Amino acid sequence: MIGVHAARWAALTALAAVLAASGCGIRPTGIVDAGNPPFARGYADTITVYLVRGGMLRPVTRPGIPGRPYLAVEQLHVPTTPRERTVGLHTEVHRALTVQAVNEGLGSTFERPWPLAVQQIDRSMSPGWSRTAIAQIACTAEAVPGIEGVILVGASNTGDGGGTPVSCRQFADLLP
Repeated sequence: MIGVHAARWAALTALAAVLAASGCGIRPTGIVDAGNPPFARGYADTITVYLVRGGMLRPVTRPGIPGRPYLAVEQLHVPTTPRERTVGLHTEVHRALTVQAVNEGLGSTFERPWPLAVQQIDRSMSPGWSRTAIAQIACTAEAVPGIEGVILVGASNTGDGGGTPVSCRQFADLLP
């Protein structure tokens, strides 16, 4: 009985090997045309970031990312590129920022379009922004289409958690 069982097992194993080797009936074909290759249609505009050279603000363009309208402000804490460093540019913003559009609770301080609220991500430390850093934030934010002002959250000394409205116009002396 063991011999019959072993013979059946050997026959099934041989059949499985033959089927696997034959490709299960799939015949080779040539190249099949499946249409055009995929094409990405998302175009990213360039963003303008204000960097510092000789104590003055200088606008610099960088590539943007679709769907990230406030990327320019977020880029202020990122180290400058080798090309930017070669021409003497640097940033005065040394910590990451969080950015969001503000649309409530501003009273008559701003009219539409709304300003951006900018806050240092590490809230455990006082922002300690220099005047030049604040100018970088304000001018970079206002370079974003539709933004006409900035609320610097945590920049006031009132302790109320509110923010300080700033505008690039306040820093005309730092612009070329």
